[in-house]
Amino acid sequence: MSDSDASCESFYRSYQKVADIKDSRIKFDLFNGLEGKKIRHIQFNTLSVFDEEDPDENNRLYLFLNKLHFNTRPHVVRAQLLFNEGEALNIKKIEESERILRRRPYLTNAYIVPIRVCATQVDIMVVTRDAWALEPQLSLSKESEGTKSGFAIADGNIFGTGNSLTIGYEENTQRNLISYDFSNPHIFNSQIATRLYYADTSDGRDTIVDISHPFYSLETPWAAGFYTQDVSLIQLIRHMDEQINEFRHQSMSNEIYFGLATDISSSYTRRWLVGVTNEEDNFFVTDDTLQSIPAQRKAAYPWIEYQFRESRFGVFKNVNQIQRPEDIAIGHNFSFRVGYAGTQFDNPDDVVRYLGDYTHVRVFHNQHIFETSITVDGRRHSKLEGVDSTLWGLSLAYNYFQDDKRRWYLGFRYDTGQDLAQYEELTAGDITGLRGYPTDYQRGNERYVFSIERRYFSDLHIFNLMRVGAVVFADVGKAWGIEQYGYSPVLSNVGIGLRLSSSKVRIGNVVHVDFAVPTSARNAEGVGEYQLTVGAESKF
Repeated sequence: MSDSDASCESFYRSYQKVADIKDSRIKFDLFNGLEGKKIRHIQFNTLSVFDEEDPDENNRLYLFLNKLHFNTRPHVVRAQLLFNEGEALNIKKIEESERILRRRPYLTNAYIVPIRVCATQVDIMVVTRDAWALEPQLSLSKESEGTKSGFAIADGNIFGTGNSLTIGYEENTQRNLISYDFSNPHIFNSQIATRLYYADTSDGRDTIVDISHPFYSLETPWAAGFYTQDVSLIQLIRHMDEQINEFRHQSMSNEIYFGLATDISSSYTRRWLVGVTNEEDNFFVTDDTLQSIPAQRKAAYPWIEYQFRESRFGVFKNVNQIQRPEDIAIGHNFSFRVGYAGTQFDNPDDVVRYLGDYTHVRVFHNQHIFETSITVDGRRHSKLEGVDSTLWGLSLAYNYFQDDKRRWYLGFRYDTGQDLAQYEELTAGDITGLRGYPTDYQRGNERYVFSIERRYFSDLHIFNLMRVGAVVFADVGKAWGIEQYGYSPVLSNVGIGLRLSSSKVRIGNVVHVDFAVPTSARNAEGVGEYQLTVGAESKF
């Protein structure tokens, strides 16, 4: 590119150098001293899934896979930036644009760097690394009540457009379905997010339509959206490693809303939203229903919501993912919604509906991360009894970075509820953190789980496809408080685990392989000598 400005100097000498600084981008602000300069030119460097400049990836197979894959189009990336050519450079917009891109499931990494600096102008480059988006998915399990199987094909970045489509088939003894799931957070390169889901089932149809203009950045002035859902599923209720009930649950929800950011500053954003929501839950017996089923619920109501978002973020590595940059919101973030309506909205009774969440994250010396989270989800009727389900949750987490690879993690969670329907009851078992016990081993309206983990994030990169981590852990907890389930002893276990994460597919898929040995209630019904679990999680 010709340059008539004699004051311009190259910030980096080559594209390879730009790629080399992606790790230092986490620790250093490359745009210091450039605030306010005019953005003269924006370049886009969309990197393929496999790095042709890496000798371990420059082989026939990986190069062939690169040819099969359609890289994300530059105009798709451009549409998601919060800045344009000709504008004054704003570091906060640069950083938030990076965060927006790194959230996209079709990218494994994204970073923005200056490449040429002039007296009053600057050229910048947006570098993105594509994820492998075409995924076949297969599931097969055999349980006492029959065999469950499923197959799906998913393309998370159709022809590089950012569109995602999944077509799947599932079959079990209760129902069969063929499903179609389409989504794009920036449909037609706009700020409109869209999700369309349809499933043709043996006992009806499932549908989800979600179209919105969200608060896609901290400086977005307004938001609006429409959502409708009609989905059925079979609820399996387990206790002490046995199925004690089953019923079909139809969940219907419709919502329309509008919101305004009433106060946008350099340190925080305040927002107010108003909307109308209709929620219905219907329950039906099946051939395997063994107990009573929950009562039907309906709540249609207008609501108002307040949001507070602090404008502080940190970029870390090896917290929840393996060898990938992670954006973590620091400070206070809060939202609370309350709605009310009477029988004129076709409700069976006057109802107050409320939902809220609060998180606070503090970072000390880039070595310690403390996180506090509080949630509430409840309703209150004036006359009806037994349907005022309310659930409160408190979560505490602490990460200590001993070095780049070795970490300590402590987690504590306490939940309590009242008037919970059977499918809402709090459970303790492998998927809720007690990895030495079967799923939903204990049930109740109170629960606590404490875990301590010694984590190791290795540099091992198997065939340049799979990142590897390991963990040693101990868990303690229980669920209790419902008389019909009897006494609940404290459960505890110790174990080791393996973590596998592909470096070439979308962020968030971490395979957990855990081997846990119970250290309490070892002779209780349904408890084995050990528990081996394999599953995909969103975090390490």
